[in-house]
Amino acid sequence: MRQELGQVRDGPRIPRHVTPGGTASMVYQRLVLVLGAMAIAIVLVVGCAGPLQFPASPLVAKETPAGLVRSYDTNADRKADYFTYQDAGGRIVRIGYDAKGEGAATEFVDLDKVPFAGCRHVILIIDGVGCEVVEAMRQEGRLRLFYPPSPVISTFPAMTDLALTDALRGAECVSYEVVHYDREARSVAGGDADYLSLKNESWVKSLAYRAGTLMDPLAYLYPDAVFDKELGDFRKVFERRDRSDVAAYFVGTAGLGTRQGLQGQRKVLEAVDRLTEELVQKTRGMVKVTMFSDHGHTLTRGERIDFRKYFQDHGWRAVDRLEKPRDVVPIEYGIITYAAFATDSRPDLAALLLEHLGVDLVTYPEGDRVVVEKKGGKAYVERRGNRYRYVAAAGDPLELAPVIEKMKADSCVDAEGFADDRVWFERTLLHKYPDALDRLWRAFNDMVEHAPDVVASLKEQYCAGSASRAFWLPYVASTHGDLGRKGSTAFIMSTAWPVLPPGVGARHRDLPALLEKLTGRPWPPQGEGKGK
Repeated sequence: MRQELGQVRDGPRIPRHVTPGGTASMVYQRLVLVLGAMAIAIVLVVGCAGPLQFPASPLVAKETPAGLVRSYDTNADRKADYFTYQDAGGRIVRIGYDAKGEGAATEFVDLDKVPFAGCRHVILIIDGVGCEVVEAMRQEGRLRLFYPPSPVISTFPAMTDLALTDALRGAECVSYEVVHYDREARSVAGGDADYLSLKNESWVKSLAYRAGTLMDPLAYLYPDAVFDKELGDFRKVFERRDRSDVAAYFVGTAGLGTRQGLQGQRKVLEAVDRLTEELVQKTRGMVKVTMFSDHGHTLTRGERIDFRKYFQDHGWRAVDRLEKPRDVVPIEYGIITYAAFATDSRPDLAALLLEHLGVDLVTYPEGDRVVVEKKGGKAYVERRGNRYRYVAAAGDPLELAPVIEKMKADSCVDAEGFADDRVWFERTLLHKYPDALDRLWRAFNDMVEHAPDVVASLKEQYCAGSASRAFWLPYVASTHGDLGRKGSTAFIMSTAWPVLPPGVGARHRDLPALLEKLTGRPWPPQGEGKGK
C-alpha cells in the first residue's frame, strides 16, 4: 500500500522537513526540465518497445528423472523450437534445437563442454541489486544458466563509483560522490558538471557500453523506459562482434530499485535472465556471461533528513565555508543512507548527530585511528600493516564482542588484539555490519582524494541528500550507502564456473584477480572510455 509522505514503514510518523524549492525562477526552470524529460521519456518508450526477444515463459516445463526440461517458441510460430535441460541441481547444462521443424530437439549443445577460450565473454554490471534478492530469484527458478551467486561486500559508503573503481582497477576517486569540501580552497567543489563529464568514473574506460550520463537523471524519473533503451543499445554493441569481452553497466537498474524497491529489482533480474537466455540461444552456447553489482539496497522507504535545518535548530551554522568552531558543511548530492560533513569540530559534531533519531553510527578519523560511535558506545579502529584491532572504549558500537571472543578461541588474535584483515572479513561476512573495520578505515584512508571529516551511517528508514534531488525524488522506495548488511552486500555470478566456493565472499577489489582466474584473460577488458 502506498504510504503518505512523512510516514516511515514500520515506524512512527516523522516530519519530512524537505527544503522548499526556492525562487519562482528556479520553479520555472524545474518545470521546463520536467517537461523536457517527459518528452524524452516518451521518445524512449516509443523507440525501444520490446528490447528482449527471448520468450518471457516457456511453452512447456516438464520434470524428468534427469531434471527440468523447458520448451520455448523463439520464432513465434506457436511450436517449440528451443529447449533447455537442467541437471539435478537445477542449473541449465544443455540446450537443444529443433532443426527439422517437428517441435522436438534434434541438435544439442552441452554447455559445460564449450571451452571458454572459444567463447565471447559478456560482463553485466547491475547497479544496486543485492545478493539476497538474486538468491531468492534463483530459488524461484530464475537465472538457472548461472552458477549460484557469491556475496561481494561493497565499500563504505556503499557507492557505485567507489565499488566499481575497485572492481575495474580505476584511478582513485575524487570523493565519495562528485561533491566534496576542498580544504585548500575552503569551499565546496564539484557537482553536476563533474558528474556529466565522468570525473569520478575512471572505471568507465573499461566498458564497451554505458549510457550517456544525460540518461542518468532520467533513469530515476523513467526507469523502465531507460532500462529498456539500455538493453536495446547493449544488444547493438554485442552484435557488432568487434571484441571478445563485452562489459556493460546499466544505470536504469538503479532507478528501478530506487523508485520501485523490490518489485523494480525483480524486473531487472527477470530481464537479465531473458537477455542471458537469448545470448546463449542465439550463439549456440558460444557466450559466457558474468554478472555482478556494486552494492545492495535497503529495500525500505527512506525519509529524508534535512540536516541543514537540524543543525540550525541546534545552534550550529550550516555553511559552505568553514570559519567558526560550530560551522558545518553538509556534503550533499544523491539521496542515500549516509551523510558526510566537513567541520573543524569532529567530536562535537558526532555527538550532535547521534542525537538524531535517524542516525545509526557516526565515524571520523582521529590521528592514526578511526573513531566509530553509536549512542552509548564508542570504539576505535586501528591498523598495523595488514592487521586490524577493534578497541571498545565504551559499549560495543559495531557489536563485535561475540566475533572477537570466537576469534580468540580460534587463536586468530595476537597478544595486542590485532587480527589479520582477511580473518576479520571472513568472520564478519554475514554480520550486521559486514567487513566493518576495513571499510571504515578505507573511508578515510587512500580511497578518495577528498575524504570528509565526519560520516553518519543512517538507519534504513532514513536517507539524506541535497534538497534539489529531494525535489525530483519525493518518493524513495529504496536506497543505499550505509554500513548495514542489506545495502552493503552485492553479488557476483557466472555461467562459466562458480566464481567462489559456497559460503565464501569477496570484496570488489578482489574481483580483478577472481575474474582473471575465471576467464584466463586480462582484467579489466578493453573498453571505449566513455558513456554512449
